[in-house]
Amino acid sequence: MNGKTIPHSQTAKYLGMTLDAKLRWKVHVKKKRVQPGLKYKHMYWLMERSSALSTHNKLVLYKQILKPVWTYAIQ
Repeated sequence: MNGKTIPHSQTAKYLGMTLDAKLRWKVHVKKKRVQPGLKYKHMYWLMERSSALSTHNKLVLYKQILKPVWTYAIQ
């Protein structure tokens, strides 16, 4: 393209989903399994037992931040 070679890759990202050369979702599912854990680590100080937040507020944080990361493009 424009005199430059395009490097070969085993995976491609399309509309937020990572697909391999055979259009399988294995790489995408692996990434999605790791992401909620990383987000939770960043929010641990808010979600831990000794936190001053109420259970209702912790549930709201889960629904607004963690759940969308897990459910986006996993269907």
